[in-house]
Amino acid sequence: MTRRGSLVYYLTGWVCGSFFLAIAVWLHALARGGQPMFVSKGAADLLTIYFFCLTFGWFQSIFAAFFLRRIAIYAKFDKSWQWALTGAAVWPILIFLLDKLGGSATWGPNSSNSGWTLFVLGAMIVSREAIWIAAPAGALAALVLFAVNRSFAPRPETGEAATEPSDDGKEGKVKRKKKRR
Repeated sequence: MTRRGSLVYYLTGWVCGSFFLAIAVWLHALARGGQPMFVSKGAADLLTIYFFCLTFGWFQSIFAAFFLRRIAIYAKFDKSWQWALTGAAVWPILIFLLDKLGGSATWGPNSSNSGWTLFVLGAMIVSREAIWIAAPAGALAALVLFAVNRSFAPRPETGEAATEPSDDGKEGKVKRKKKRR
């Protein structure tokens, strides 16, 4: 396992952050009476939006998870509501900034900015729908990231992480204290 569960943390940020953002985009489009992307309705459309969020939203999700963790460590957040409020602020701000960065570039088939597409297109799509929908998605993702971060954080009394590799090399075994008699 990576140090303090970083791999799990950032994969969770990507998968859960993209999922919550896909739900927000889908619900917002349905509430305003339009179809989000395609002709189909229901779960098929949600899964299509989720696929595009995973494909084009990976950068903003991982970047937001990184900033959220840095802010929480610096501010010594230990409550879930602190993480949720910070996530609700970080996600829309990051999407706004990436949208402005992508909007300032010249786009086209022969443009030298085609590499930027993977970094900013997801944020540009979300900001065209409504930038505020990233706030509840960021708050929900931050709650999940809080749980992941807390499960891999060192315990104050022992200094060990909540999960450690077992003796046979497999990861994920929970160490339990032996009761003293």
